Amino acid sequence: MKRLFCLLVVACLAMLSAAPALAVEASEAPGAKPLAVGSAFPDVTLVGELSPEAAASLGLAPGPARASLNSLRPEVLVFEVFSMYCPFCQKDAPSVNALNELVAKRGLSNRIAVIGVGAGNSATEVEVFRKTFAVPFPLFADPDFAVHGQVGKVGTPFFYVLKKKPDGGYVVAGASLGVMDSPAEFLSRITRAAGI
Repeated sequence: MKRLFCLLVVACLAMLSAAPALAVEASEAPGAKPLAVGSAFPDVTLVGELSPEAAASLGLAPGPARASLNSLRPEVLVFEVFSMYCPFCQKDAPSVNALNELVAKRGLSNRIAVIGVGAGNSATEVEVFRKTFAVPFPLFADPDFAVHGQVGKVGTPFFYVLKKKPDGGYVVAGASLGVMDSPAEFLSRITRAAGI
């Protein structure tokens, strides 16, 4: 039954990705209140399954993870809020993967990490998204919208650029709603916002 559900979800994702592009490049959320640049980012709890590579990039142990955001190692986090059901997130997945690859190619992996949180998505749904779009960076489930609520009930895809403070917490260095135009330009904006 679980396998049938996963196959059905993958088929739906394939149909959505084949649909004509819409003029809007994001799913907006009624009542969204994005966190302001310069504000402290909440120490949300991240729950997910981490590969050895993904775990190492965050300073965590591989396997099942339940970690507070502030316990992560990277100096800068690109924190994407996505949903597997968001056609714009699906469209943007290759660009976000390319951003992650560009971070590595430019030798910034020791300073910048990309993570994603699936707003309203279970661990199974996040895993379907990861496999469908070959996502190499850490993805976390948020089935009850707890993290989504703490980070402003934003639309999807939404990107926060977070910079680590000396006390270990993170501050919002940048925020944007919608698909990225270019991974290279997005990385330039990240490095400028974070002062790298």
